[in-house]
Amino acid sequence: MCSAAKVAGVVSPFIYFMDPLHAEIIMEFVEGNNMKDVLTSQLSYKMGVYTALLHINNIIHGDLTTSNFIAGKKIALIDFGLSYYSNRMEDKAVDIRLVKQAFSSAHISIFEDAFASFTKGYLSVTGEKKTHKVLENVEEIEKRGRYARVV
Repeated sequence: MCSAAKVAGVVSPFIYFMDPLHAEIIMEFVEGNNMKDVLTSQLSYKMGVYTALLHINNIIHGDLTTSNFIAGKKIALIDFGLSYYSNRMEDKAVDIRLVKQAFSSAHISIFEDAFASFTKGYLSVTGEKKTHKVLENVEEIEKRGRYARVV
């Protein structure tokens, strides 16, 4: 899936060798800082752009958190172990819901600004109509039992 992400315009490490039988992967080392340690509005925006590039190509990352982005000379997305193809709006919304959850738990002091910037980045690629639809779906997911907060 890493190769498909590259074709979609997302920077990701080059895979040199993979042996599923022995659970061995040799890949390019990505120089930089873990996004969870250096998150800013600008970086959040880029995360939104990358997420949208995946989604318009029907790639669902499955583990979109700030721990899976590396901020270096370029932003790189790593860990495609849970990724899959899907054109379902629900699957795209679950990806975004995970980003939102990561922002609200690990980056609470900048949560609102970070998620707004992420959304702007996503919008810059997918356009207003598609972004609005996926964000509506995120809200629906949040209203479901396991995500709903009792106040």
